[in-house]
Amino acid sequence: MRRIAQLVHPAALPALAMLVVGSVGLTRPALGWDEHATWSAATRTPGQILELARTMDGVIAPYYLFVHFWTAAVGDSVAAIRLPSLIAVVLGVGLVGELGRRLFTPGAGLTAGLIVAAVPQLSRYAQEARAYGIAFFFAVLATLLLQVALGRPTWVRWIAYGTALTLLGYTHMMGLLVLSGHVLAVVARRDRRVLVRWTAVVAAAVLLVSPLIRLGLAQRGTQLEWIPPMDLHQILIAPGVIFGAPVAGLFVVGLAVAARWECPRLLGELAALAVIPPALLIAVSFVTSPLWVPRYVLFVVAPLALLAAVALRGLPGRTVVALVLVVGVGFETQQVVRGPAAHGGMDFRRAAAIVRAGLQPGDGVVYGRIGTWSLRAGLDYELRHESRPADLLLRRSAAEAGALEAVECPELTCFDAQRVWYVGARHPGDPMADAGDALRAKFAAEYRRTGYWLLPLGTIALYQRRTG
Repeated sequence: MRRIAQLVHPAALPALAMLVVGSVGLTRPALGWDEHATWSAATRTPGQILELARTMDGVIAPYYLFVHFWTAAVGDSVAAIRLPSLIAVVLGVGLVGELGRRLFTPGAGLTAGLIVAAVPQLSRYAQEARAYGIAFFFAVLATLLLQVALGRPTWVRWIAYGTALTLLGYTHMMGLLVLSGHVLAVVARRDRRVLVRWTAVVAAAVLLVSPLIRLGLAQRGTQLEWIPPMDLHQILIAPGVIFGAPVAGLFVVGLAVAARWECPRLLGELAALAVIPPALLIAVSFVTSPLWVPRYVLFVVAPLALLAAVALRGLPGRTVVALVLVVGVGFETQQVVRGPAAHGGMDFRRAAAIVRAGLQPGDGVVYGRIGTWSLRAGLDYELRHESRPADLLLRRSAAEAGALEAVECPELTCFDAQRVWYVGARHPGDPMADAGDALRAKFAAEYRRTGYWLLPLGTIALYQRRTG
């Protein structure tokens, strides 16, 4: 690795590897639940996005605004809407290589960058139209700029660090958990001037992000109610879930524990950055309502990979074996995250193909009762450039309502179309359970089912109005 690092910059080869890996299967999965929220929000006006932020997804509003202008410029194809995440993760992986070069050796930077590029979870969020990949980039950038500022603490460098923190907070507020690791690096310098400047810059960054923090706290009850209660099992599986592949995660963590370096302080700083943010999130989840979502701390993959690379320093044969092992044990997961419905929910591309093939003039559509907003957005997205069935229950669009959910006819039976498509989530034992009692009763009394398709996590049905 040292010889390769002398020929190629440690940031270049990992970034290229991540670009190749992230590009493979980029458009294969249909847009998933959360990505539908991104598309739904991005298609609104900036004013409507800000209106949505007042009721929900306030902390993600800057990302929605960014995607609004991005898609206006490059389009809203699957590749286009996911491209910012891919670019951000590619740059973030390159920065891991540069961070390793600055802190240790070019070879360590190259090894760490290649380890990160092989992590399945990085591929997952490099291919997701959400803010997590961009947050990963800004978290690694902030960590790199902190080390630059600590090496030569000028105000220009501290301001650059503070800017990265601010952008991180506006991308994803939970990304500011990196500060729990950064503070140890600052305190370890035992330099009062450094501590004062760091505190001032962090205070300014937090002040700038404070509007989002207030929104996040106000909306916490409605935004995060889906997170399961914290328990011991989730702690035990955390490394594997963060990496997306349990064996790969445990292997890298094991290497990280074995790291040795002439300056133990550097290892301690990286260990703190890897351990403290998830530990804080887990601890808070036990004390208050649950907050533990592994992708919120995706950035800890970087310090763990750096520590693992240090453990492999000077052992080229073992380094190659380690990289092959990480790639090998994560290969199956790499395939899984590129499945047709890997991003959550049913395969909306297949659902739209079914509707498209059987669509007739005058057809209408109604949606199941769980995740209605995503079901509607999913079909609307896939059929956005062609004819689609009339939305029979729609009274006000989600954009007009300032929410993700549209306003529907309250009794859910206010339609008499001759042919009606039903699109709903699929539940074990009763694929039509998502329809709810009112729709099921109306279908049973007034319609006969003429088509029925069961998808993983989804149900499509076609009903014809009874005659006589």
